[in-house]
Amino acid sequence: MDSVTQSAFEGLAGSTERQIAALRRLAFKFEVQQMMLSGGRSMWLDETLAELEGAIAEVQQADVAFRASLGDAAVGLSLSPESTLREVAGAAPEPWGYIFDQGRDELQQSIDRVSTLCTENRKMLARGYLATGAALSLLGVDTGSSYRPDGAPSRAEGSANLLNAKA
Repeated sequence: MDSVTQSAFEGLAGSTERQIAALRRLAFKFEVQQMMLSGGRSMWLDETLAELEGAIAEVQQADVAFRASLGDAAVGLSLSPESTLREVAGAAPEPWGYIFDQGRDELQQSIDRVSTLCTENRKMLARGYLATGAALSLLGVDTGSSYRPDGAPSRAEGSANLLNAKA
């Protein structure tokens, strides 16, 4: 193996690790948000959202570097630059094939964890939103704007002003 290919493999291994680390940080931020939501600590939602946005940006940056490294390693193996990590792992000599397979497995596990946490948090946020709307209705407060079934915003009749509530 020539030094260019060796360097490409090392770059891919490093960028895979950075992508995994970024995804784990994102999962951590989702777990923090989940703790805030389940603990009723809504005053910290803005902060957790800002941290999530930063972690998402980090994942996106790591993904750009990963894709470039993956393309370089694929070309070093005479594969298409659009090859997958599985394809590169299958064509790479050992121990690189094993290293890339392990990285692919860890990436998949991290992606699955982030996806699960994101879905759970969305459900918790939706339940919280519905509960807030129901509580305001009990107080006689019209919640104001809402969404139509097609997802477009709509303005409800009445006032969302809490001072007009029948308490």
